[in-house]
Amino acid sequence: MTRGARRRSGWRPQDWSLRVKLTLGYALVFGITVLLGAVLVYFLARSSLTYSLDATLRETASVAQGSIENSGGRWTFSGELRPSGDLSIELLSGSGRVLASGGQEDDGLPLLLRPGVFSAGERRVLILPVEGGLFLRVSRPSDTLVELLETLARILVGGSVLMIGVACGAGYLLADRALRPMDAVARTAEGIARRGRYQERVPAAPGRDEMARLTSTVNAMLDGLEGTIEREKSFARTAAHELRTPLTVLKGRLDLTLERPREAAEYARALNGMRGRVEALVELSESLLALARTDAPVHLQRVELAGSAVGAVDMLEEAAHRVGKRVRLDVQESWVQAEQEGVNRALVNLIENALKYGAGDVVVQVQERVVTVLSAGPGPDRQQWPRLLEPFERGPGAQGTPGSGLGLPLVAALAQRWDAELLPRWKEETFGVSLRFPT
Repeated sequence: MTRGARRRSGWRPQDWSLRVKLTLGYALVFGITVLLGAVLVYFLARSSLTYSLDATLRETASVAQGSIENSGGRWTFSGELRPSGDLSIELLSGSGRVLASGGQEDDGLPLLLRPGVFSAGERRVLILPVEGGLFLRVSRPSDTLVELLETLARILVGGSVLMIGVACGAGYLLADRALRPMDAVARTAEGIARRGRYQERVPAAPGRDEMARLTSTVNAMLDGLEGTIEREKSFARTAAHELRTPLTVLKGRLDLTLERPREAAEYARALNGMRGRVEALVELSESLLALARTDAPVHLQRVELAGSAVGAVDMLEEAAHRVGKRVRLDVQESWVQAEQEGVNRALVNLIENALKYGAGDVVVQVQERVVTVLSAGPGPDRQQWPRLLEPFERGPGAQGTPGSGLGLPLVAALAQRWDAELLPRWKEETFGVSLRFPT
């Protein structure tokens, strides 16, 4: 972009800073309000001054009307009528001829015999009809009124301009002060993006206004981001460790097998043993992938829990038979909002855990929006339950049992996706895990 183009783009309203936009908007609203107020004051003042002048003319006309005399066919005003120097009082005939006058003479008034009050040139005129088809005309100069109104207009215009200028400056200062927390948020976000230091926080704005809520919300978001990153790092380290151990064992067996020539039967036994390790690695990789997918967007649908429970039991029937156990069903129809594949996997994991760590048969119960997997035995220690929801945590006494420690954490992550609850249930002789869906 050339320098001229950059200069032109800086004048576009969308390129202005928020401070300038807020200041101009505030100045526009304030300016319109002030100008409307000034116009209203001007017209009210003019109306008030004009009304006062007209009231003076009416009072004078009332006095003059009572002072009209006819002596020998000649119309005059009595000597008691003494108008002020700037007032002009005239008695006119129907044709406009002056029959009597008093006060200041003014020959510049038009011969307009229209009853009422009006302005003529630089004078304010009142005409009233009187007896005998005559008219009484009272007038007074309006130059003082005009001067007052002009002075008032100049004061209002100057004051309005001054007030708008002061308002623009004050508005910019207020906008700058109000937007400083936003600048801090932007600088912190920029620093985090540039340096990767997600431990930084935005300086908290005082009070409880919108900016205070903004900074607290951003800091809460950064806290959650830091927690997510730390969990991901810990998960990656643990996953690498969990994968390294079976891979190391598998490599050792390969090296041992290839150390010297062997019979075909020995190679077959070695390969079968390594095949079991590979299957365990595949299962671990699938569990890790399923756990990672729990961060994907949620697409809820109607899921029938009883049908999902029947499908999970059918899938694990052979596994239960191998360990000499049975999985019994106690279900009723229940529809929930969840994900069909996720519900199936959660039920399979819960039943597999019950078969591994429980004693005797396993019971799968489905009630209204709740599925429970029960097995005999005391279950895990109550204090250990929160730790068992973390990946690769299997609890004491379970090291000899095959497994990766990802089954229960995966169920917990899936329950969180659906706003469901994963609840342990300890009874005297049984232990169960319930998955309760929201209404």
